[in-house]
Amino acid sequence: MSTVRKLPRRSLTAAALGWALVLTAPVLGQSAPPPGAPPPGAFPPPGAPPPGAFPPPGGMPAMPPLPPAPPVGAMPRADAAPGTTSTQPLGSVWGDVARMPDFFSGNWMNMQSFLDKTNDTPLTPAAKTHAAKYKPIEDIPFAGPGCRTAGMPLVQRLGMPIKFFYEPGMIAIYIENSSMTRFIKLGGKHTPEPNPTFLGESIGHFEGDTLVVDSTGFNDEVLLQYTNFPGKGMSPFILPPDSVFGPHGPNLRMVERIRLLDPDTLEIKMTVYDDTVWTRPYVADDRIYRRQRGDNGWPNEWVCGTFDDPLPVGTGWGTGELRAPQPSAD
Repeated sequence: MSTVRKLPRRSLTAAALGWALVLTAPVLGQSAPPPGAPPPGAFPPPGAPPPGAFPPPGGMPAMPPLPPAPPVGAMPRADAAPGTTSTQPLGSVWGDVARMPDFFSGNWMNMQSFLDKTNDTPLTPAAKTHAAKYKPIEDIPFAGPGCRTAGMPLVQRLGMPIKFFYEPGMIAIYIENSSMTRFIKLGGKHTPEPNPTFLGESIGHFEGDTLVVDSTGFNDEVLLQYTNFPGKGMSPFILPPDSVFGPHGPNLRMVERIRLLDPDTLEIKMTVYDDTVWTRPYVADDRIYRRQRGDNGWPNEWVCGTFDDPLPVGTGWGTGELRAPQPSAD
């Protein structure tokens, strides 16, 4: 038989009193209002506008004008550096590489002849005179003494891959043929008097998914393919003896449009401007490059050796045809 335990009466009374103190503590602890304060419930204080009176007497202070709205597309990008916006040209920050066409994975091999087929761009009188006296050559200048490069545009087409690199403000193209690197300044301007070089001074910008490159400032040793001899230059692979090469004028300019046709196909269109050679802009044959990946997509060093200056076989670059002169038995 269960029993019910009874607490002493004083315990129940103490417990009840404790709860009463807890529940009434805010009221019991309230202090009297300080002298001069409005009595409880008196709101608003004397002198204040009556409830609902807005704005206060005299009106609200004037708000400063809002800044002008940024132009469309000028909102800061998540990948932009502090203080930059999307109005800056593509190629201004590291994060832009994710927004560019993927020129950078692997390398690119030209799939066509490095020379152009015959076209109908008329020559100037001076260029016609040069072409009439021109004698065919067996090879272009890069294979001559000292392995002198042919310069742009031929050096970028010659049988070896090219590879693109990026850093903010610049795209670089390593040209395995001649182990040369071309630097394209993004979003810049040409210098008034660029230092003449084989590759020229290149300024680039993006138009949608196309990299447009404008190059000037070529040295006098860069030769242009003026045209081809009559009846020559129609085969799939055009050889140097088919073509007429000659010097350029002081205002030579090349404009390239570089884009991806698909993830593994690169197209380069080029227009050459030189009013000392042609009577109108010369449109070169479109060039198609295929992407190489893996080991084949890794850039390599290129070393040139000729019969005039052969490489020793022991360097690993010599061949049976290009042998270093051997000391005589005497």
